[in-house]
Amino acid sequence: MKKLFLSCSVFFVLNSCFYSSPIRTIPLKRIWYTVDWNKRNEEAAKILQDLIRIKSVRSNELEVALYLQKLLRKEGIPSKIYASKKHPTRANLVAVLEPRRPYINKGIILGNHVDVVEADASEWSVPPFEGRIVNSRIYGRGALDMKGLAVMQLMAFLELKRSEVPIDRQVMFLSLADEESGSMHGARYMIREHADLFKDYEWMLNEGGVATKDVGIPGATIFNIQYAEKGNLWLKLKAKGASGHGSVPVAEYSALNLIRFYEKVLEFDTSIRITDETRTYFYQLGSVASFPTSFFLKNASNPLIRPLLSGTLRKNKHLSAMTSNTKAITGIRTEEGEGYNVLAGETFGKLDIRILPGFDTLEYAEKIREIAKPFGIEVEIFDEIGPDLSPLEDELFQILANVSVSKIPKSVAAPFLSAGKTDNARFRRIGIRCYGLNPAILEAKDTETLHGKDENISLENLKLGSMILFETLYQTMDL
Repeated sequence: MKKLFLSCSVFFVLNSCFYSSPIRTIPLKRIWYTVDWNKRNEEAAKILQDLIRIKSVRSNELEVALYLQKLLRKEGIPSKIYASKKHPTRANLVAVLEPRRPYINKGIILGNHVDVVEADASEWSVPPFEGRIVNSRIYGRGALDMKGLAVMQLMAFLELKRSEVPIDRQVMFLSLADEESGSMHGARYMIREHADLFKDYEWMLNEGGVATKDVGIPGATIFNIQYAEKGNLWLKLKAKGASGHGSVPVAEYSALNLIRFYEKVLEFDTSIRITDETRTYFYQLGSVASFPTSFFLKNASNPLIRPLLSGTLRKNKHLSAMTSNTKAITGIRTEEGEGYNVLAGETFGKLDIRILPGFDTLEYAEKIREIAKPFGIEVEIFDEIGPDLSPLEDELFQILANVSVSKIPKSVAAPFLSAGKTDNARFRRIGIRCYGLNPAILEAKDTETLHGKDENISLENLKLGSMILFETLYQTMDL
């Protein structure tokens, strides 16, 4: 039996070592156009400052769209604004560069959103909506998520026009509303009401991944290209129980029932899983790590190696989210007006569940309902969308990866499964292959400013991202 175990161990280890990188090296076409990116970046910085000053906190995207439309008009590029009659300020903008000759290739979309989240000015070292430049960095809400990336895309889009690149496919610049609050007025509205706009497109470049330096692997620069997303399951909860006086609590009441349910939910399904979608990511990390870390990362899915990594993965919130089905308590309340001494007859809660590929969100919801039954909790699905992905072998993914690493010596591109949901999920469902990358290279402290205080982007990163996106577009053309 001991010999058999050792033989199996050797087989599993050796078998996993045959796995190879999902990123292949491809030849890149030489760019025959000289672009003064320093001059272009001065323009980009001014545009980003202006966009940050437009306060589009979950609203007012129309003002951003009108600003962008004015810029595009100066370049001779037509555009159109789309919004529902009921919500005219929740606006979306579409501009398209058309090929000069008949085309057979389907188009590519540069997708972004121009709404932002709230910012508490008292927490910031600079005002969050002034777009100030401090130490060669532009500060402001949206600098990274995602007005900064929108400006990178805009500069790449404009450069195609200015350089008169002989494009052989349509290129769309698409600014969307409402991504931060569920996309009802943005991606969902556009796909539902204006689906014909996208029928001749096969690709989208959007957000979802970032480039990082010294994050996870010391000394390594990693372009984390999103190609897959976890599923979303948002649940509304209602607990019932006997109402009464707080001084003489009964054995079961609504708030206590909900708390006990939350405890059980958090104990449910806590396994660490290395799926095929994350196996590729860890392999790429292993390619820039030193031994023995490199060996463990490259063989993360090996059943003998995986238990040795579990502790490390659980300690890192990002890696833990990539390798487990997460449950987050996002609300608990009773009716307003009830005093400190009142046991409410009903208590309401919210639960945010993110589900790995390979799981069905509706089946998972039924498992949650089974946990809820003993506590008398009613579970209602508020919003649900399953996991999704685009193929790794796709030409655009490979081009984006190769262009990105060509800019930074010894960097690596990694296929990234994002825990958060983006508009990519909506467009993948209508057959568009979507890849997400903000090519700004962020250190750990920078990543914490996303939706946080002192969000900022360096001027150098703004230029780098514009260059990478332009060259990626250029490489997709059959010149």
